[in-house]
Amino acid sequence: MNNRSDLAMEILEKKVQRNNYYRCKRLLATLYLRENPKKAEALYQRPSNMWEEIYLGDIRYYFLNDVGGALDAWQSAFEKVDWNTAREWDNPARNLLKRLYMVTKDAEFLEKWAELDVDNFRQSQMADYIKLLYKKGEKERAQETLNVCMYLYREDPILTRVAEELNLEVPYYKKKKPQVENAVRKPLNAGLLKEDTDPETLIKAIHELHPDAIITLASSVLTIMQGTLLWAGTFKPCWLARTLGPFTEHAKGPLIHFYTYPIVADWKLQAYLELSGTIPVLFGTLIAAIGKLFGQSGWFYRVIGPVAKAVDSDKIAPYDSCLVPGPLNAKVFTSQLCSQNIPFAIVDVNSVFGAEVVECCKGLDKRWIEGALSDNPAGNDESMTPVVLLWQKDHVEELEHESF
Repeated sequence: MNNRSDLAMEILEKKVQRNNYYRCKRLLATLYLRENPKKAEALYQRPSNMWEEIYLGDIRYYFLNDVGGALDAWQSAFEKVDWNTAREWDNPARNLLKRLYMVTKDAEFLEKWAELDVDNFRQSQMADYIKLLYKKGEKERAQETLNVCMYLYREDPILTRVAEELNLEVPYYKKKKPQVENAVRKPLNAGLLKEDTDPETLIKAIHELHPDAIITLASSVLTIMQGTLLWAGTFKPCWLARTLGPFTEHAKGPLIHFYTYPIVADWKLQAYLELSGTIPVLFGTLIAAIGKLFGQSGWFYRVIGPVAKAVDSDKIAPYDSCLVPGPLNAKVFTSQLCSQNIPFAIVDVNSVFGAEVVECCKGLDKRWIEGALSDNPAGNDESMTPVVLLWQKDHVEELEHESF
């Protein structure tokens, strides 16, 4: 570990020993996970709340391969769930149902989870639920559920396979096309990248295998590897966040199944306040209101900065329990790779808004990269392809999708 990490660990250890601050404790766990996961587990041997029981289970499952121990922790938390508020972001019901079904494959967990209609219900679980409905003789509900799921994940191979298997009609929803035609894209299945993954080592390894490719990395995944996350159970929205939250776009819009809930408006506002400060958020709110008078949008995010702007909830366990801001020191990280002649870009891509280059090497065409990724070739969530390689089409022939 470098000196800065050692210093951070020393400060956090003192904070935890003195007052058991929840956030300091989770940050300390991140540092321990990189050095000795057993020390991270020891931090939560006496969990103070349900979220800490989830953290304990996650450390055991994802870092120590202790499935039985993880299940014990998750089941203990599950017994304490308040089902009256199960759709709220700070209620871990959806997180626990995801984990318990993942390990046990118990249909009761799957059905209860589907009935919650929350946003961490993803492609493989959707496919399982459709199969369950069909098996129970509820073919119409199975078709309706497939339609809803395909609206979110258009042309998704997992959902398409289950539709063909059950002889259900595959609904057609128009999918975006890339805005440039001369790009060859190759998504790499990198598996689950976690807090103990070193991003620089990862990118260098990919570059060695594909030295002529532009390597693009999802900004949210870089943040996860950096460990700078805002974990549920470690912070609460203040009165200002609760006041402004309902007026933001995060709290508006029609109900979209498996997408709308939980509503994270108050929590995102709190994240903005912590990452940017109260004055920038208030000033950004004022500027945004003025912008709307002129039919302009996006002014708020220009004021609060890229780290806060990128705040979003993740859907893949164990990071479905936190808000993910933008990566820290993105320019410095990119420059370090570029100085080693690695063509690299950090990107923020989704299927709704397209692609944005957060940082990239000088000499790379940002607009071309954004156009090449505009239809989100990496996919979402369970695709596990946060890295996409790019080439000019006249430089290399079309490549097939493969795992890294």
